Amino acid sequence: MIRRWQNWGNMLTGLWLVVSPQQFGFTLDRYASGNSIGFGTILVIYNLMIASRIVDEGQEFVNLIFGIWLIFSPYALGFYDLRAAMQNAVAAGIVTVLLASWSMYRSSR
Repeated sequence: MIRRWQNWGNMLTGLWLVVSPQQFGFTLDRYASGNSIGFGTILVIYNLMIASRIVDEGQEFVNLIFGIWLIFSPYALGFYDLRAAMQNAVAAGIVTVLLASWSMYRSSR
């Protein structure tokens, strides 16, 4: 399997999620910041594993699930009222879903 640029894009998205609570000032909300830092770290580590070929099967589907979680997490964890945190999680989720979908499309061709 060829290493895809989409994995590197997901790593950058994960890095952004890790630093975004500091940038947007929602570090005091433990659900919003924990979700952002936690899933950012997971995205970085998982996509590093993909890039180094430790994980080779089904990685696009897992990234898709991560992205879907990020989109719905403000509502599931109850931080939808924190505008910056909610928009950040949803935007990162959309980027992750788009990159995973693109990768799934390319691997099916």
